[in-house]
Formats: sequence, C-alpha cells, structure tokens
Amino acid sequence: MDMKRFAGQAQGRMAFPHLGELLVSGGALPAEAVGRVMARQRELGVPFGEAAVDLGLVSQADVLVALAHQFDYPVLPVGDQGVSPELVAAFEPNSARVEALRQLRSQLVLRRAAKYHLNTVAVVGAGRGEGRSWLAANLAVLFSQLGERTLLIDGDLRHPRQQELFRLAPAGGLTSRLAERGEKCA
Repeated sequence: MDMKRFAGQAQGRMAFPHLGELLVSGGALPAEAVGRVMARQRELGVPFGEAAVDLGLVSQADVLVALAHQFDYPVLPVGDQGVSPELVAAFEPNSARVEALRQLRSQLVLRRAAKYHLNTVAVVGAGRGEGRSWLAANLAVLFSQLGERTLLIDGDLRHPRQQELFRLAPAGGLTSRLAERGEKCA
C-alpha cells in the first residue's frame, strides 16, 4: 500500500500520482531515466517536468499531457488525428485563446447557477466564416472536460461543420432526424 498517498487522503487532501510515474507509465520517459531527472531537478531547483524537458528526455507536449492526466483534466496529445486540430480546447489547454474560452464558459456556468438556470446555449451568427461552429465545438469540449453532460447540435442546415470538426462518419442531418421522429409520432 502506498502510505504517502493514503496519508494525503486521510488528511482530507486529494492525492495525485507523481508526474514521473505518469511519464513512465505513458511510455514517454524510460524508467531508468527517472534518477537522472530527479538529480537535474535538485540541481536546477525546477519542477520534475521542466528538468526532464531540459535533459531532452521528453517534450513539453509529453509533460502537458501527463499533467492533464495527473489532475484529471482530459486533453488530447498533439497530433491526435481523432478530431480536428481546430478543437483547441482539446489540444492546447494552456493557450491564451483556450483561457478566453474558459472565461466564457465560466460566465455561462455562473449565469446557470444564478437566477437564470441556463441549460441551453445557442451560438448564432448572421453569415459564414464568423466562427460559430468553432466556438460551439470548443465550448462543448470545455463543458465535457468539467464532466458536464454535453449535447452539441449543429443547427447550420446549409453548411454543417460539427461532423468535420469531430471527424464523425456522415450520418443523417438534423432535419432527417427530426423527420424520422415526426414519422414515428404520426
């Protein structure tokens, strides 16, 4: 039994796995290199991840992914082809634009928690190329990272993009689904 982890939990603090453990278990850092990294960490007086990057043993992206796992904050590794790189909230959690998106999400959460009880958000605009799809998709990712049940509906009937952003196989669109539902009710 890991007594340090148990002791942390017993004192009411949440215990997290060490960054080195995560880098090793994720295959980014060889187990035999941990001692070198710790020595460099002591020498420079820097965090473990920074020392590992300084030694050239891992990339900054490896450290960011491990930190996300360490604090149970899901992100995708750079280069993941499962979704579009436009989903910056999934790939670049520390960027300025994702921080701006998180501030918007926080405002929406505060409004919901206050007297408004918002459970629905509509992202609308007058013309193409305004960033509606990008904003809606990234907000959906940010809400899901909070563990919120999130349903993203692409209401752009002329130029839908959500399937492209999330790299989903083509399926019936919104009007097809609504028509099917109407047929079942009739």
